[in-house]
Amino acid sequence: MRIAQWNPMILISTAILASCGGGGSGSIDTVAPTVSGVSVSRNTPGQITLTANATDNTAVTGYCFKSVSTTPQSTDACFTTTASNTITLPQISAMYVWAKDAAGNISSALPAGCLLAGVTASQASALPTVCVMTSLGQFVLELESSKAPLTVANFLKYVNDGFYSQTVFHRVISNFMVQGGGYTGVPISSSNVKTGTVYSAINLETPASTGLSNTTGTISMARTSVLNSATNQFFINVVDNSSLDTSGGGYAVFGRVISGMDTTIQSIRNLPVQSNGSEVSQPLTPPVVTWAYALK
Repeated sequence: MRIAQWNPMILISTAILASCGGGGSGSIDTVAPTVSGVSVSRNTPGQITLTANATDNTAVTGYCFKSVSTTPQSTDACFTTTASNTITLPQISAMYVWAKDAAGNISSALPAGCLLAGVTASQASALPTVCVMTSLGQFVLELESSKAPLTVANFLKYVNDGFYSQTVFHRVISNFMVQGGGYTGVPISSSNVKTGTVYSAINLETPASTGLSNTTGTISMARTSVLNSATNQFFINVVDNSSLDTSGGGYAVFGRVISGMDTTIQSIRNLPVQSNGSEVSQPLTPPVVTWAYALK
């Protein structure tokens, strides 16, 4: 049996390969973290806290929140070890977040609040505004606080409580409206009812009394056949539904979509649906509301 001669150069070469990223303990980390989402919570009046959810193949070591989308350097002062950032409302600009690891790899940017288009639309409105993030994108509402004060105040209570987070648009009729605010999934059942504080039903502010009509892009309160029964569910008209102004006593309009109608709401409207047992309106994959908060 022949035994190969020991060659120290072979061992040296192997060691060099390992130190250069050949799979040993000295491998260079080139995998950037991933920011998978951002949650929003209201901690004090006039402030919200944005919290990033990020992962990495080793560990996330820093987070950067900025109002511009330009990617930061790993040494920038914006990076801190906390995954949260508190901003004061009204929000004056869009926000973005990045994560980094110990090797200096930086994630792609993820919107950490309302996008610039929504912020710009909010600034152009003289009314209170709410930004809503869904799994299909964002939209911004302006609320008719003077014309429909009861309905707006009711809606804002749920927004400020964070109630709409993780609810879905459970009813989609492409030639009518899209409805949400009450369930965390489909089918519509007691097991999918959103838990949390549901306030007393409000008195109906009819279109005849407010002068607000159920036209394309407006938001209204859903209710039962009882006129004064609206609580947390709402719908957005995707066509002119002015017949709802008087139908069955009327449905309360309290605002309109001022950003995201042609993108996010249109995407929701176009979702494939199936029968829910009484009508063909149950989305096969219902869009989820990630968060909603008042911009001003």
